[in-house]
Amino acid sequence: MNYKSLINPLNTTVEKTLLGQKVYLRRLTSAELDDYNDKVEAGRQARLPSRELSAMGVNLFLAALVNEDGSKPKASELPTADQLMAAHANADLLDAVTLVQRHSYGTLEEATKN
Repeated sequence: MNYKSLINPLNTTVEKTLLGQKVYLRRLTSAELDDYNDKVEAGRQARLPSRELSAMGVNLFLAALVNEDGSKPKASELPTADQLMAAHANADLLDAVTLVQRHSYGTLEEATKN
């Protein structure tokens, strides 16, 4: 057995309707989630404006978007965090970010069942 194959990511793509559109999401890696949490914590301690903290969450959502086959879309195919924040209510963006986090932590399926 080649144990190095353990570093190949699993394809955990799910289809969801978020922000009024059908999208495909992947699970973020542990490192991606840790980096996000560290950035948010550092931002809070540095008293960054709430808009910058919100953009971090929206960028987390954008990082989880994939094509139907699990491949990553080109950056030019994605909206920016600022564009999404200008177009959508905070509650809708929060739902999208929270769903990405639940899927990445493995609790989305559990939450969907209940």
